[in-house]
Amino acid sequence: MQLDRQCENFMGGPSVPFAERFHVTICPKGLIFLNQRAHKAIGRPLAVYLYFNRQKDLIILEPTDAITARPAFKLKEDARMSGRRIYANPFCRHFGIRLKTTERFINPKIDAVGRMYLNLSETVTVSRGPRRRGREIGKFD
Repeated sequence: MQLDRQCENFMGGPSVPFAERFHVTICPKGLIFLNQRAHKAIGRPLAVYLYFNRQKDLIILEPTDAITARPAFKLKEDARMSGRRIYANPFCRHFGIRLKTTERFINPKIDAVGRMYLNLSETVTVSRGPRRRGREIGKFD
């Protein structure tokens, strides 16, 4: 049997176990999460400098160990999710980055220096958004 024009090729590929992939997300409150593999790929820094390229819709994380520097964002350990968190709400507010749901970056790129490039136009939604209260969905009528 031959494939015809009605057949579609699935381009997503198989699922990769969480521990074997780069997993980077950003939530509506401005929290950026990196799993252990993503943190290791940028050199396990104690902090990062954050940059934003408006034209390319790109967040850039530049590793640093200067945790006392004013513009550096510390990476906090997240034992529950086995990774690191960056509380980047001031950064997101300043640049007008507003999200309604938690988004996972599809293809975070890392250059030779260890900077991570996160493209906001290349994300998938990993949460369903804000929950509605009981009265709004008719639970308590």
